[in-house]
Amino acid sequence: MKLWILSTVPPISEDTAYLIGRSASRSTRVLVSTVTATDDEPPPPPAEDIDIILNRSFNARGSFLQRLDALAAEFGVPVSNPGAATARACDKRTYIEDFPAVIPQTRIVKTLDDTLRLQREMGEELVLKDPFGKHGKDIIRFRGQQDCAEAADLITRMGKAGIVAQSFCGGFVDGDKRVILQRSRCGELDIVAWFRRIPKAGEWKSNVSAGGQIERCELETEEKNLALAVAETAGLDCIGIDMAWHDGRCLLIETNAYTGGHINFDTDRRVHSGDDFALLLVSLAEHGRP
Repeated sequence: MKLWILSTVPPISEDTAYLIGRSASRSTRVLVSTVTATDDEPPPPPAEDIDIILNRSFNARGSFLQRLDALAAEFGVPVSNPGAATARACDKRTYIEDFPAVIPQTRIVKTLDDTLRLQREMGEELVLKDPFGKHGKDIIRFRGQQDCAEAADLITRMGKAGIVAQSFCGGFVDGDKRVILQRSRCGELDIVAWFRRIPKAGEWKSNVSAGGQIERCELETEEKNLALAVAETAGLDCIGIDMAWHDGRCLLIETNAYTGGHINFDTDRRVHSGDDFALLLVSLAEHGRP
């Protein structure tokens, strides 16, 4: 298998490096191109034939990802994760269409007046988000007039795209859970790891980059079912799903086309191990995507 890896410029997380390494070990030839967040087009393809593209291009633009699928089709090779599915997973506005039954009440707002009107309509606090934000950045807890200046600044910076406004989940203060799934060479999505993320004392954001802590936990049946259903709809081969509880329901908070770090390789033995993901790539290269 001749593998072409499109990877973000360093640094990359430990688990991503491990995934790339295990995939490369199953390949007869490995070619690597680096990608930046400002690239609109994939780099020129290798001069020699390739069998599959491993897409690990973090923070890539939607135009880049759409073009990646077109490039793969042009060469008649599969790409994992698919570009179009990655673009949808990275745009929180798409959740309204893709996962309407399992997300908090959600709207797209483009003005401060819209935001205040929505808060009155919902009768509760909101979370305001940059549709493409990562690592807990540009996410605001909106409680009313005291948060208007911060909300107005976010809305102005996002411009025509608008921002995502959701009901504030009561479960945030207890942390959320990230569930990681990988597709097997049989085409089925399997849960391979999960953990709880706990906010700092007095905070509500559980992102590790915002000071959250990782804690091992059990995974309830409702959480497993939600993760499997969301992953199947998302159409990705490797996905991280964030979920939290609100009013007795487990709800989807975010999908991640790249699962993120914080994997304990001694505990989460199935994550990117046993060549599972590498064997999926071999299968895709040999037989194409079903």
